[in-house]
Amino acid sequence: MNFFKGQLNLDIKNQTSNQHVKVFIALLVLLHISGCSYLNKDNQSKKKSNIVNKEIINNYSKAISKDPNNFLFYLERGKTKHDYGDFKGAINDFYYSFKINPDNKIFFYIANSKFEFKDYKGAIKDYEKLIKITDFKDEVFYNMASAQLIVFDYEESINNYTSSIKYDMDDDYAYLYRGVAKFKKNKYLDSIEDFSKSIELNKNSYIALNNRGVSRYKLKRYKKALEDFKKSIKINPYNYNTYYNKSLTHFGLKEIKKACIDLNRSIKLGKEVFKDEYAKICI
Repeated sequence: MNFFKGQLNLDIKNQTSNQHVKVFIALLVLLHISGCSYLNKDNQSKKKSNIVNKEIINNYSKAISKDPNNFLFYLERGKTKHDYGDFKGAINDFYYSFKINPDNKIFFYIANSKFEFKDYKGAIKDYEKLIKITDFKDEVFYNMASAQLIVFDYEESINNYTSSIKYDMDDDYAYLYRGVAKFKKNKYLDSIEDFSKSIELNKNSYIALNNRGVSRYKLKRYKKALEDFKKSIKINPYNYNTYYNKSLTHFGLKEIKKACIDLNRSIKLGKEVFKDEYAKICI
């Protein structure tokens, strides 16, 4: 792999909340956060949580055996399975619950679990049905747009993020991901607008700063791109993508020494694919 022919990396954050499903973009590189002690704490916490979830699932299973027509038991067991990571099991429980009590919110849970199960096309079909019948359209538009972004349907993704923004004009994530979709359509000026709006709403969004820098790089606005990468690094100094992007930008400006410093930082943080290239170019 030739470093000079490398593409700058957009970043996208895996997010989870009551309103937003996780977003996994296959072509974008995951963030690398250093710090073993924090990872160990997270693993211990996850193990404890899994033990509790298993116990809750077992208790709901016992309750269902005694009262098999109680939709709430299936619903709550499905939610717990979803949290536990058993998305297929969650989908089955939500279907049983929906069959007993056909509520739109339960159908929304089915769609979200399909999303997590990486059945993106199935999730999109469910979201399309929900759009016609629900009163929580902002969440549905957002999640559908996210699924479409993953399956490379960028035009529809842009349209549905736009619909989501109409319901919630202060959602920095919607602007961020719409910016990603526009970037993928080579609409770099438009993507800069969306990344800038995301930054305006969330000044600590190192992801939006990184992505705006990449868009500016594409337009050969190298100095402006460097400003964004520096701000992004100040907020999160552990993201190897941003150092890599900054390095390529320095090379674009013929600032070889600065480029090598950033490339070395990127390699040390996890982007080891250019280790041999660094030895050839910088040492």
